[in-house]
Amino acid sequence: MSNEEYMIFYGEKDIDYTKSNNYAFLNWDFDNSRGGKNNVYQSVEDNFVMGNAYMGNAVLGLFSILYSGNYCSVADTFIFPILFDIWHGVELWLKSSVDAIYYFQGIDNKKKKNHKIHEYLEILEGELKKLSLNQTINVALPEVIKLIQELQRVKANFDFARYTFNRQGNYQFYNAPIGKAEQWQNKEKNNDGQTDVSWISKMPIVPNTCVDLQELFVIVLGIVGNFRPFVEYLMLIIDEGGKLTDTAYNNFFEKHKKVQEDIMERDNNKEDLDIKEIMKIIHSYIL
Repeated sequence: MSNEEYMIFYGEKDIDYTKSNNYAFLNWDFDNSRGGKNNVYQSVEDNFVMGNAYMGNAVLGLFSILYSGNYCSVADTFIFPILFDIWHGVELWLKSSVDAIYYFQGIDNKKKKNHKIHEYLEILEGELKKLSLNQTINVALPEVIKLIQELQRVKANFDFARYTFNRQGNYQFYNAPIGKAEQWQNKEKNNDGQTDVSWISKMPIVPNTCVDLQELFVIVLGIVGNFRPFVEYLMLIIDEGGKLTDTAYNNFFEKHKKVQEDIMERDNNKEDLDIKEIMKIIHSYIL
């Protein structure tokens, strides 16, 4: 057999446009001729769209697990790509937001690019406070803050959902034995402040760490419903003009929420949500 019979990637001359649903077009969502990687708005928009992809995939994965009742405990395995999608999706939306805020103000973003999402959150909060957008912070960021606080609480490294050991060969927070610095479950203290030596004898060598799937789903939906519209609004200001004020954003958010409520009311009329209906909702809410 020739190599052509096993092609995954198709070029222009190979595509049968009468069967376009058989393909995933890699360039369509990003082919907007903004001027390349040195154009700030290109980066703002691309990060937003790519973030949509990762968050949409996370929602689809979480819903599938919950809808199936976590059949055969598949969540124990599938949770890792889902958590990676969430981390990377939020990271992309935060980067898009920070770049957009700096763009409005004519400021070069000198922050070295990395995966430390808590740093991007701190920058975004700081810039919004400078602009007196405290109400917007309260609407757009609560679930993002909650997620990042949880990741920090358990000492999650950015690659924890990709590799069981980090680049230095160290444990991640969930597989480190008791006593290792990476293990987030610390030895408990007695009332007198002394270490309770009996605690360690009651724990397995590697104590269990689990994720509350429903709580995670609620937080992710909150991020999608409250933070994503904010990032979208920043892009609209760059693209079409407008003001970045609490009042202006609140007006946009209320209209956006009404549209989403209408979509949900329409979909709630269905007795059961099959995979096609879930894809429709994800397309309407996220993509």
